[in-house]
Amino acid sequence: MIFFTKLGILLIGFVYAGLMPYTIRKAIGHLRFDLKRHTLSFLSNTELYGEIYRKAYKRMLFITAILTYIFFWLMTWFYNLGAYEKLMRNIDICFASITLLAFLPHNLRPVSLKSLAPSLQRILHNLLAVVVFIALPLLIISFQVTLMPYARFAGLSGLVVILVVLVLTLISLFKQGINGATELVLINGISIWTIYITFLTMLH
Repeated sequence: MIFFTKLGILLIGFVYAGLMPYTIRKAIGHLRFDLKRHTLSFLSNTELYGEIYRKAYKRMLFITAILTYIFFWLMTWFYNLGAYEKLMRNIDICFASITLLAFLPHNLRPVSLKSLAPSLQRILHNLLAVVVFIALPLLIISFQVTLMPYARFAGLSGLVVILVVLVLTLISLFKQGINGATELVLINGISIWTIYITFLTMLH
């Protein structure tokens, strides 16, 4: 059973680590996308990039939500952390927020009572994007702290990795604001953390 759990963590971990960076890099390579002016959510805007990119962005986020849930579920199963309600709740929050974000595409229509549906969509999309931006790092920190009593080195070193990622993200945030470049710092950092903690789990 442990062998198959490790195999699942290895496969899901590397797919999870590579999906968003690869997909986003491939999409940006085909578009005139200014990472300093726009957030990655703009890729889901049909008025800017069409229906094909909106569907691709939705599919990528939905798959990411599923992979996030499966990866952390396998990790909690392997390290026997299922009794920690706060950690499990954080997993559910991340899954739900990423999934909802996938089905609420970005738009640039002015917020107005005359166009209530697009206005609500834009507001909810922006709120969910902030929730995802905060919830995913908090989930990783929660996992690392919970892991420490059971695997001290993996727990502590993994926590150091994600804290370095957050510091770099905050530096980018203060210098550039919330844009695609800052989001990529966080996304690539989470990918590095995923590969690192997956590797340590294989050695456990």
